[in-house]
Amino acid sequence: MAARSEMTWLGSGDAGLSFILAIQIGIIFIVAPLAATQSTSVQLTEMLRLGLAATTIFIVARNLVVRIAIAISYLATLLVSLHWQLGETAAAFVLSKIIATLVFDSIVAVVVAYAAFAPGKVTIHRILGAVIFYLYVALIFASLYRLMAVTIHPSFKGLPGGQREQFSELLYFSLSALTTGASDIVAQHPFVRSLAALESVIGQLYPATLLARLVTLHASDSQA
Repeated sequence: MAARSEMTWLGSGDAGLSFILAIQIGIIFIVAPLAATQSTSVQLTEMLRLGLAATTIFIVARNLVVRIAIAISYLATLLVSLHWQLGETAAAFVLSKIIATLVFDSIVAVVVAYAAFAPGKVTIHRILGAVIFYLYVALIFASLYRLMAVTIHPSFKGLPGGQREQFSELLYFSLSALTTGASDIVAQHPFVRSLAALESVIGQLYPATLLARLVTLHASDSQA
């Protein structure tokens, strides 16, 4: 019964993880920079996030409570994005948008991590799932940095003033902290520095331990 309960989280197959990775790469490395330069619309981002939410709900996560949580958090992000298009820029609204995005990304990240590291044969899709979780760490920390940029002053040096530009720049800062540590944006507040240091530690340990372990298990299963 325990094994069956665990498998209800995974859905009908691991292939959905590969699709989520493709969408995630599109959002992080294509849509976010385009949005910062106003070369694309908010609708494109929401279409990709809808595909991500649908894939997670119907393929990766089978637990009803988790599926409902993903759906509600996505609808919350969609609602605040619609208000964003109407020009709503009040501080409370900006905070709501950041928190809604943070909750949605965190729930999907947990579901993907469970699917990637659950018991069973390690497939290439599960390895890609571990990569998804790694990139979700960058997205989650980017939202935390945005939260600090709104609530703590001064939090960053070299950060542009526009909200759209801030998301792209803080995502760049987050990816830099997770990987190389090199960025032209500088964390100023002690809490922000501490958060960046934590992300840097995760960025150093995660690929060298958990991700490497999955690759090793996959190689062992292939040779068996």
